[in-house]
Amino acid sequence: MANTSLFSSNSPFFRLLLIITFFSAASLIPFIGLLFLITLPMVLFVLYLLNDPSKTLIAFVVVLCVLAILLASIHPILPVFALAAMGLVGMVMARTAQKNYSIEVITILPALILLGAIVFYVFYSASQLSISAWQLIEKYFTQAVELNIKFYSQLPLKPEELKAIQDSKPAVINLFTGIFPALCIIVVLFIVWMNTLMGNRALYKAGVVLPQLSSLCEWRAPGWLVWFFIAGGALSLLGQANIRLWGLNVFLVVSFIYLLQGLAIVSFFFQHKNIPFFFRWISYFLIAIQQILMIAIAVMGLFDIWIDFRKYFRKDQTTT
Repeated sequence: MANTSLFSSNSPFFRLLLIITFFSAASLIPFIGLLFLITLPMVLFVLYLLNDPSKTLIAFVVVLCVLAILLASIHPILPVFALAAMGLVGMVMARTAQKNYSIEVITILPALILLGAIVFYVFYSASQLSISAWQLIEKYFTQAVELNIKFYSQLPLKPEELKAIQDSKPAVINLFTGIFPALCIIVVLFIVWMNTLMGNRALYKAGVVLPQLSSLCEWRAPGWLVWFFIAGGALSLLGQANIRLWGLNVFLVVSFIYLLQGLAIVSFFFQHKNIPFFFRWISYFLIAIQQILMIAIAVMGLFDIWIDFRKYFRKDQTTT
């Protein structure tokens, strides 16, 4: 029986073109296109490993060239640059996985590429407006905060509450502008990590098993990272504003890494207890929307350095 799934192996070149064209074109649609753009690395990751890599690369380049030509006359071609960056991320993920590199390399190398693309975009956009990159970031957050204040002003809030929100505007803008590097790194790591997980699952269904991705629930951050966590936390308490912000950036990034370790522990628990997928997704959804749960998972990831929660789950399974 022919394999009719979307990501079937050894797809004809024309089929590769159609799949890549669909996801690339859909990424240009306002609002919903962001979802397709974020998942584009997963698409290229899977296609690259299931098909001839050179065919996948050529198909992607052809699609980019066609879109660039079509957009050149009606729209700036900057969105094509975003597509190229996301597609390159997916293919680098695939290449590093194919070479049996560790999960850290599979994640960090594509993340550096995506971060480089973001830095290029920020500096390019700033040069177009004849302002500095930092001024552009501050301008963006100013607009975002003003939109939020406008939204809150339409709610039935007390005058003193609304005034407190308006008075906090400069502090909020300065805070988010200062932690912009950490926000970028966290978002990029999240995008690459999620695309790796989704791509690995799609490959598993297609019969392809990547050894270094088969036991992600066992993953843990390197032990020396805790010193960056401590240093970042200590620096964020200092009085000097610039040092405090850089310390806060380090603290936030390392905290996110421990959140990933905590999620790996949760996944390990679900697998060893054979929790149905429905309840797993409900749990992950609750973690995503409840900040207190997210903090608790990150704390669990941090203390796993000394406690090793998975060891206790294994003991519990052997005793039962």
